[in-house]
Amino acid sequence: MIPPTSIDGTDITGATIDGTDVQEITVDGDVVFTAAPPSITPQDGSAAGIAWNDDGSRLYEVGFGSGGDIYQYTVSTPFDITTATFQTSINSQDSVPVDIEWNDTGSRLYEVDFVEEKIYQYTLSTPYDITTASFSTSINSQDSDPTGIAWNDDGSRLYEVGRDSDNIYQYTVSTPYDITTATFQTSINSQGSNPRKITFDNNGSKFHVIDASASKIFQSNLSTPFDITTATFQTSITTQPGSAQKHAWSDDGLQLYQLIRFPDFIYQFTVSTPFDITTIV
Repeated sequence: MIPPTSIDGTDITGATIDGTDVQEITVDGDVVFTAAPPSITPQDGSAAGIAWNDDGSRLYEVGFGSGGDIYQYTVSTPFDITTATFQTSINSQDSVPVDIEWNDTGSRLYEVDFVEEKIYQYTLSTPYDITTASFSTSINSQDSDPTGIAWNDDGSRLYEVGRDSDNIYQYTVSTPYDITTATFQTSINSQGSNPRKITFDNNGSKFHVIDASASKIFQSNLSTPFDITTATFQTSITTQPGSAQKHAWSDDGLQLYQLIRFPDFIYQFTVSTPFDITTIV
């Protein structure tokens, strides 16, 4: 996205024609204004991670501005952040949580802690309702500065990224979605030098890593689904201005979300080809 600019020294902060928002203004063939994508301000002053439930009716945020909290929003229009309403929050296990992730049914929640170098697992009596979460267990991370995790489609593989080694780690999990049965398998280098989150498309043919130092999201293809050792780098895009923290996808891959700090916003983008960052509209 190109930030607002000016014409004849007058700043352009927005534009409408007959009440319709203008997304782009071009003068003599040059784009001079591109509207900012839809966004909301996080609850936490040090927001570090975001996640969705399975149907887009709930959005989650984790941050360490108040000593470590997990936040839950209700969303009236599925996967539309502009319809999100803050609902409740709970304390995290440790003081510097930097990512959260769900299993496939919402019966388990996972938290990554940067300082303690751990991945925590909770059980939930009501799926996707954090107020019913009970701490279950934890494991040590592979990286000494873990920043993000992800699962494959059936819970048989767990992935981790960290900024100490700038690696992507792959575990095998003998009991699906149970981190206590995870065994480290292999690792590869990420494209950047400060990876913060990894996500996969639905069939494991693509993964994406957001990097804070590069201010980019990197896209790689996998010849063997969900096997990072078969990854080939494909392309990248620049994130919104600020410090790139996390990204997330809607379940169909047609909406991409970026969590940015300084300034603090969660942005939403429409993608014309599912999970293809080069097709952001």
